[in-house]
Amino acid sequence: MSHAFSDKDVQQLEHGEGQKLYGDGALVVLKGMLEAGISYFGGYPGAPTSNLIDAAADSYKAVLEPRGIYMESSANEMSAAAMCTTSCYTPIRGAVTWKVLGNGVATDVLDHVSQIGVEGGTLVVVGEDYGVSSTTVAQRTLPWAMKSGIVVIDPRADQQLLLKLTRMSFELSEASNTVVALLLRPQLSHANAEIKTGNNAQPRFNTKDKIKASVAEPHRYPLPPNTQRQEVERYTDRLPRAEKFVVANDLNERFGSKQAKIGIITHGTVFNTVMRVFAILGLADEQGNMDPAFDLLQLNVINPLCEDQIADFMADKDHVLLVEEGQPDLLEKQIRSLLHQRGITTPFTGHDLIPGVGELVPGKLIGPLSEFTATHLPEQAEQIKKLAAEKIERQQMAAKLFPKPVTPRPPTFCTGCPERPVFSQMKINEMLTGEKDWHATDVGCYGMAGLAPFNMADSNMGMGGGLAAATALSAMSEQHNVSVVGDGTLWHSAMNTCVVNGIYNKQDATYVVLDNKWTAMTGAHENPNSGALLTGEKGGGDLNIERTFKAMGVKQVVKADPYKFKDFQKKLKKIQAPKEPQLRVIISEGECQLQRQRTVKPERRKLLAAGARVEVERLGVDNDVCVGDHACMRVNGCPSLTLNDSDNLLKSAKVAAIDTTCVGCGVCGEIAHAARLCPSFHKVTVTHNVFWYEKLWGRIKSMLIPVDSTAVAG
Repeated sequence: MSHAFSDKDVQQLEHGEGQKLYGDGALVVLKGMLEAGISYFGGYPGAPTSNLIDAAADSYKAVLEPRGIYMESSANEMSAAAMCTTSCYTPIRGAVTWKVLGNGVATDVLDHVSQIGVEGGTLVVVGEDYGVSSTTVAQRTLPWAMKSGIVVIDPRADQQLLLKLTRMSFELSEASNTVVALLLRPQLSHANAEIKTGNNAQPRFNTKDKIKASVAEPHRYPLPPNTQRQEVERYTDRLPRAEKFVVANDLNERFGSKQAKIGIITHGTVFNTVMRVFAILGLADEQGNMDPAFDLLQLNVINPLCEDQIADFMADKDHVLLVEEGQPDLLEKQIRSLLHQRGITTPFTGHDLIPGVGELVPGKLIGPLSEFTATHLPEQAEQIKKLAAEKIERQQMAAKLFPKPVTPRPPTFCTGCPERPVFSQMKINEMLTGEKDWHATDVGCYGMAGLAPFNMADSNMGMGGGLAAATALSAMSEQHNVSVVGDGTLWHSAMNTCVVNGIYNKQDATYVVLDNKWTAMTGAHENPNSGALLTGEKGGGDLNIERTFKAMGVKQVVKADPYKFKDFQKKLKKIQAPKEPQLRVIISEGECQLQRQRTVKPERRKLLAAGARVEVERLGVDNDVCVGDHACMRVNGCPSLTLNDSDNLLKSAKVAAIDTTCVGCGVCGEIAHAARLCPSFHKVTVTHNVFWYEKLWGRIKSMLIPVDSTAVAG
């Protein structure tokens, strides 16, 4: 495993009342859960909340297990959501987590949990990422939560407040018998701060002090006629109770002057962006103290909206601005509806001024906010416009310093990644045969094959949907369907969504399974194929990919080493040879290189310190042989493969070079050979602590073979 929290970090989770904790948002959220006395925790890793699962895994032995807290690495978001059923029929508190795209996977189960209602506090920590800094689709949790009747907490970026809201979310859940979603944005998840902690609470029921039995309650099952009654309860009783709890406990906040006539409404980390822009415009200081002309309502809870609170806030204002991030603009629509229903005539501005699509960074808000504030503070308008213009001018000046746009840096496979050679081989085949396959893929590291230099992802669907995306196309196209999936995604959902669907519907396709032993892209987390659990304990059962495919009725299943080009090519061609329409599977076995190096490098250092013999393989490029056509890079893309100036003054083109980050996987040379390129690649084995007879043999060779002294010096 490659979890990120040290023993020192973990020890802080035991801190009590008034003590200090320094850590990121994930550690703060976990601390809040412990203070609330959770009994279970699980989820599926996904940025920006992967570090929350890391924090729980790294602290399991020292903190969670001694308290009897059950923890699991769920197979997917739906299985994580199903765990919340525990809180429907018992007063047990628990939490689960996933990224924003996981809402869709979990929704079927969580809709049922939400409809039934919960007895024990139930929290879903969602990795909200509207800025798509770590997700593939821009979307908001709010529409999903409103549809499912879930309370949504969207904190401003303040770790002390995050601790409080995490802890109180369980009280809010129990006070309203409603599931609560806590939005953990990158600005909170990945920001470190020092906070004051409270005491941890021992779970009432846990794996050591178990509940005797849960009582069957048929009247609460989500079946008619209960269903209709539960729907009425959810919207006329539970959510109104949540609204009252929010107001009574001041979960939403006021800043500035309550007597001010200019109102601003913000939510989540938009608050921090607004305050930053106000500081630039001279209307606030860096500590968050606002010009007394403004009254700001920060909505830390965005569902349900506290209508009385908002109505009271707006009633005596001359004008109110809502700064809402993203689409659909549900907050604005609700507030406009509220104004109409209650006959409030306060002028109101929203997305008619604020950008409607995209993350609201300071550069996007400085124009609209300076326009709004200058209009409603005419006595300060000249100064506000001047400060805004200076900031915008500096931004434009900085952009002009670059003679041309900065080259985009799309994500790429890591050095030595076992997935790159698979796409390299398929790319080379297409180059040599002139025949292009249809590559239907989904979400994972391998999705980067859709970018340069491979451009080999003709579709990019949600997790586990790649092969199924081409079922109809397979039947109607002369192109052969070759789909790719990672082992993590395979166990997450693809086995049923794609494999069962493909076999059942007689899909004619080749399925390439990239078995790198980890759920890699979210931070190298264990999955059913890794064997071990996130906690380090041994998993139950023997989940073998090859045997599973064969048991499901796939006739053509082979395994291959992606680093051995000839063997891999031979097996790939052979498995595609049968003319009978069927699903064919080739399993590419190669461990994630990042994970492998996390094991190899410490072992190597240990051996070197002990004076043991160690061999390290590296690849290089012969500067004299390379002609600088860069063909090797067009089917490779390795970050260690770069360009250098040629030593030969007659060569104008830069030559290929391999930097010191090379891990010696050998793919460069294999690609050059398979693509029938130049023979400029060579492999060098560097031996440390050699045996005496190797030194002697080296001296003899040096005497027999003349060496260019200038080359040695270089």
